[in-house]
Amino acid sequence: MFKSPFASPFASPYAQPATRAVQPRPKPNFRPPELDLPRFINYMADLGGCGHYRLLWPEQVINARNMAVSHSNTGIITNPHWYENAKVVQIQRQAADDHWSFAQWLKQIQPQAGFKLVYNIDDVPFKEHIPDYNRFKFAFDNDKIRENIVNIIGVCDEVIVTCDYMKQIFQNVTGKKEITVIPNFPPYFWIGHYFNKRKRYKVYQTYKQKPRILYSGSGAHFDVDNKNGGRDDFEHMLKFIVDTTHKYQWVFIGAVPPPLVPYVRSGQIELHQWQALLDYPAKVVDIEPTVCIAPLQNNSFNKSKSDIKYVESCMLGIPCLLQDIETYYTAPKHLKFDTIEEFEEKLQKLLRKQQNYYTEIDAMHKYGKTRFLENKENIGCFMEAYMTPYGSPDRKFLSRYN
Repeated sequence: MFKSPFASPFASPYAQPATRAVQPRPKPNFRPPELDLPRFINYMADLGGCGHYRLLWPEQVINARNMAVSHSNTGIITNPHWYENAKVVQIQRQAADDHWSFAQWLKQIQPQAGFKLVYNIDDVPFKEHIPDYNRFKFAFDNDKIRENIVNIIGVCDEVIVTCDYMKQIFQNVTGKKEITVIPNFPPYFWIGHYFNKRKRYKVYQTYKQKPRILYSGSGAHFDVDNKNGGRDDFEHMLKFIVDTTHKYQWVFIGAVPPPLVPYVRSGQIELHQWQALLDYPAKVVDIEPTVCIAPLQNNSFNKSKSDIKYVESCMLGIPCLLQDIETYYTAPKHLKFDTIEEFEEKLQKLLRKQQNYYTEIDAMHKYGKTRFLENKENIGCFMEAYMTPYGSPDRKFLSRYN
């Protein structure tokens, strides 16, 4: 018989067993790579925009790039073993009595655990700097809260704030020298992919006869409870808005100043509902604003705020007119106004010529790209603040702001 050149698919019952048994592979000496990375622990005060900008978004980038292992908590953990091998423990805007007790406990275990204790905050919490029209002032209008904040900052190794003006206030009030500025950096994964130059150009043409002007800020900017006689961040804009409802389509997200409520009811002014943070950029783009605005009263609280209204507009490619105060030091002079007359003049100049408008879109978006959190020089600010001592010459990225 001919012998088949192919192996038989059937095992012969007469075949001899293999002389070598298959040996199990030796187990590799495996060590999870996360064990060799720095470990950061965050305690959050909120899960809104502040919490995301200051803690959660940097944490996501740090984890996704294997720069460190970072995790955030909303509840206090008092097991000392939880803090073993931690490089940083960061607390955000904590102010209550139990927060002060927790900060003292952290300071007690710090020598054994070896972590750096950091306080991160994005608004001035001292009542003498909070305007009366801010409806959330009550949360900090308390001497004990102020005392707790000063005490907590006192036991921390470093404080992180959003701008230099805010840094100066904190140094004056608390006496703390070790205060570092890290601006707010919106992540590309949240807002960057919504930019479409062709669509932005088209918005100008579509609404040329009645440009759409958008304000999308917190209701804390309005004297809702009439605690300040109607004097707030919008008082200098109100008459102009009412007088130009036929010329411009005024659009608000979330809230409007009380004097404009009748115009919302009549349909002359658009009001859109508050948006969850995740949905906010898509909503702004969907509204198709021609211009965004960011008016502010010239006070120390506002001068301590972040420039995110300008930065977010840049990333979306929406020309924005801003109050000419310290807050918007990153914006060019031709986009900033002081009086309502100056606002009207700059608005008309921006909208008068198509090329002026297109040029502004391109220039703003070019700047916006420099502020994405994922840029190595931006996420690097957080890593330098966490991993190097205050004042270290190794803080190359932080030196731009400090």
